[in-house]
Amino acid sequence: MRKALILAIAATALAFTAIGCKDKGNEAGGSGATEDTVKLGLFVSTTGEIATFGGDTKNGAELAVEEINKAGGIKGKTIDLRFYDTASKAEEAGNVATKLATQDKVLVAMGAVASGLSLAAAPVFEQNGVPMVSPSSTNPTVTQQGKNIFRICFLDDFQGGACAVFAYKELGKRKAAIIRNQDDAYSTGLADYFRLKFKALGGEIVADESYKKGTKEFASQITNVKAKEPDIIFLPCYYNDVALLSQQIRGQGIGDDVPMLGGDGWESANLIPNSKGALEGSYFGNHYSPEDPSEHVQAFVKGYKAKYNTAPSSLAALGYDVVYVVKKAIEDAGEFDRAKVRDALAALKDFKGVTGTFSIDENRDARKPISILKVQGDKFLPVKQIQPQDVK
Repeated sequence: MRKALILAIAATALAFTAIGCKDKGNEAGGSGATEDTVKLGLFVSTTGEIATFGGDTKNGAELAVEEINKAGGIKGKTIDLRFYDTASKAEEAGNVATKLATQDKVLVAMGAVASGLSLAAAPVFEQNGVPMVSPSSTNPTVTQQGKNIFRICFLDDFQGGACAVFAYKELGKRKAAIIRNQDDAYSTGLADYFRLKFKALGGEIVADESYKKGTKEFASQITNVKAKEPDIIFLPCYYNDVALLSQQIRGQGIGDDVPMLGGDGWESANLIPNSKGALEGSYFGNHYSPEDPSEHVQAFVKGYKAKYNTAPSSLAALGYDVVYVVKKAIEDAGEFDRAKVRDALAALKDFKGVTGTFSIDENRDARKPISILKVQGDKFLPVKQIQPQDVK
């Protein structure tokens, strides 16, 4: 998912390669299992800059573990979940990975959320032969760290392309403007992928404006956009910036007939109240919608609300799904063996999750749909699912 931290912390990832020196008694083939339990690792940030993202992911994962254990566990063994907070820091992600791989000796590790943290942890797990499954790191380089590294979320190139397809084919837009955060890799990457696909479809990028991190006033960028008369504005930013941008866009007289569009960084309970109605009728791509009427999604939503007294975010849904993906891989492997579980993860096909039905491809990435949601009143309503084949 969100890779806003990647430029700041990805450079530190290589520093942890040495930390993950192989524990010869715990290479691929380790079981992580006792007579009664199987040890699984979870590492996300519940403190620091991305604590909300990590907290939601942890909640979803713990709900899944609770359900699985109540139903008899995995192949008769109760899940012993070993959790560590990575504190939104790359160095801590590397330290935690070492603990999970060489001290706790987990069968599989699940995490992280931010791509930069996954990049710091992945070399450790790869060297120790521990399968690592990220629920939500969207940077393409994450799974390039080795054959043991997987993810169950879509990638930013697909997300940006899908937004372009939706704008061009579903909304009939032909003139797009972009306003991006120049200091954020998530924002600039998503903008570039949208731009590339929209132009390939035959659309025109009439303006591409940038702002610096921490900007609160966007008058010059919006003035330039307004002069180009776009019929859609792409905002590949996080929800705090989107709330401010949207109010100022409408405040400068760009009307409701020019919708705004963005990616999964929009998702927040604060987006609608903080935008004060400016985003009504706009759209963003996300991993799922709690308004999805499918029985599988609604069972998850009901269980999550009962446990946490709030609606689950997409990160909670991805945290929930990643545990069930690991459960399925262990069952398909037939035994508690890292190498065989890794192979089962690589062979996963047509897994039905809360965040969609997906398979793992040859790059150990999930091929799955993106849900386009519409801001309507106080809800995010699903309007379209775009499949990977639609963005080729």
